[in-house]
Amino acid sequence: MTIDNLVRLIEGELLTSPSISSINNIEFSAKKIKQADAFIYTGIEDLKEAIDKGAYAVIFDKENIEITDKEIAWIRVKSLKRALIRILRFYLTEKSIKVLYANELVLQIIESATTQKENLLFIKDSIYEIFQKVLHAKENSIIIGNDEDLLRKIYPDFKPLEKKSAVNVINQTLFETTFIHNDKFFKNIKIPPIFIKELETALDFFESYQIRYDLYNLNFLQNHFEPVFINSRFIQMPFGSTQKVLIFEKDKNLLEKEILFLQKEAKWANKKVFVPDNLNLRISNTDIHKFKDFKNIKLIKNFHLGIIYGEKEEFFHLLTPKEQNNISLFKELN
Repeated sequence: MTIDNLVRLIEGELLTSPSISSINNIEFSAKKIKQADAFIYTGIEDLKEAIDKGAYAVIFDKENIEITDKEIAWIRVKSLKRALIRILRFYLTEKSIKVLYANELVLQIIESATTQKENLLFIKDSIYEIFQKVLHAKENSIIIGNDEDLLRKIYPDFKPLEKKSAVNVINQTLFETTFIHNDKFFKNIKIPPIFIKELETALDFFESYQIRYDLYNLNFLQNHFEPVFINSRFIQMPFGSTQKVLIFEKDKNLLEKEILFLQKEAKWANKKVFVPDNLNLRISNTDIHKFKDFKNIKLIKNFHLGIIYGEKEEFFHLLTPKEQNNISLFKELN
């Protein structure tokens, strides 16, 4: 890309009259800079190192910066983030990259199940990390993100993933599903039946874009109806080995949906819901306990299913590691 085109693309101001006329690539890390690259200076990386390694241009939004080499292009922008978004749009179009939207649950399923890592990128990180992924993406790659606002900024024509077909559920427990999809049989997949629609959307993505996948790679959705089996002493046990389970959910709307699901599908179980003391949650026929400290939950003994509003990592350090005991089957739904 020529320096003139780069300046126009990012709506920048060229502060020098460089002897060079074009750049090869754009990098954030001074350590990755090669001869003829442009260096995006955020104030964190080593500017001197980037120039010593052969950077032909420096892009920055700082007011007070010392121009140490007038032979290269120093380009000041009003907003580095806006400049990055404009560069992203350019590269996404130039490389014919498909940009898709999936909600967090569908994204987790796709990311966990796919066995095709090449040409498939997941964007959930900061704009800087996303920039690096896109910049080094191959032609005709597929990008999937779960932030609609961000996708709209970097690529307004992104397409949402949609559910087009249904699975035929053969059997289900609270936490696993056995089903048929497109004449393929899948047994005891670690997707709770409450997330069947999300599973169907992910499967349609795999089929539509011919992406390789293996559903047996799945190990539940992190912090979404995620089960941790325990014994009466709150010691973590192997999956399916007890009828005492902590279920973690970090989304309030999903929490309410899951409680109603358990009321219907686990009538046999004594259920307790644990929420922080500052959360107001009212669901009929639900035993709700408020807590300031997770240790208080250990005082409540008589339950089979303990549904906890929060992230597993916040509580997990209080549980004792798994004990290897004989495994018994968890109760199935009829």
